[in-house]
Amino acid sequence: MTQRELETKLAIGAALALAFALSLAAAAQGQGDWDYRSAPQVTQRTLTLGAAPRIVVDNLNGPITVTGDGGAQVRFTATETIRARSQAALARGEREVKLDVTPGADGLKLYVDGPFRCGEGCTHWDNPGYEPEFTFVLHVPRGSSVDLRTVNGGEVRATGVEGHFRVRNVNGGIALADLAGAGEATTVNGPVVARFASNPASNCRFRTVNGKISLYLRPGLNASLRLRTLNGDVYSDFATTPVATGGTADREGRMIVFRRGRMTAARIGAGGPTLDLRTLNGSIFLHATK
Repeated sequence: MTQRELETKLAIGAALALAFALSLAAAAQGQGDWDYRSAPQVTQRTLTLGAAPRIVVDNLNGPITVTGDGGAQVRFTATETIRARSQAALARGEREVKLDVTPGADGLKLYVDGPFRCGEGCTHWDNPGYEPEFTFVLHVPRGSSVDLRTVNGGEVRATGVEGHFRVRNVNGGIALADLAGAGEATTVNGPVVARFASNPASNCRFRTVNGKISLYLRPGLNASLRLRTLNGDVYSDFATTPVATGGTADREGRMIVFRRGRMTAARIGAGGPTLDLRTLNGSIFLHATK
């Protein structure tokens, strides 16, 4: 594949992702104001699931916050509100929208269900005149792995999780902190920030279309890099050895800068797990923390 073909493919993919995000937002919000709102409905549960459960939160509208702490319990609070344009639509939303809570032998799944679902990981919206919103707050064992997803209306945050992570958003940012595992984080409109308590031992992938990517990594990092930004630059606190680059490397203060290009492949230290970071409209930052 030629360089022009690669660039065209990236632009088309970004345009499709942006169109999908905008169509979801427009369909959900419609043209007028939400005149009716349900009273908040709060669901709280505490479950004992062991030291390393798999936690899945599949939301549609609203933020997700996960905090890893000690013990073997999962505690969660889910606050539901429904906005609507008529009393009839509000009543229909209260009947149709459900929170499925599914504990299992290996973990817990929280799934916002309704007629807008077309299967796991699949959402469509036909503007039924109402919009559900769930705010999720979870405390989980530090050894948990997490699979977190929302589309509109909030940021996804996870702190102190030591297992594998998979985090997805569309119209909102992703903020990860005190990580000790590896995984991926992807959004369309928003920044991606990941702070590692220990450097990842396996491959990681971070993506956004409109936003910057900021990774905070520990000294002594050994990693292979695959970096792409079309309208931005790459800044690194770490000494890097370019393998192949579509831009030029300079020094700006204490940071090494790869000017915008098509794809940059580089190595930090002796090389190691691949950190694959890509954005279209934004810069990439690799920070060394103490």
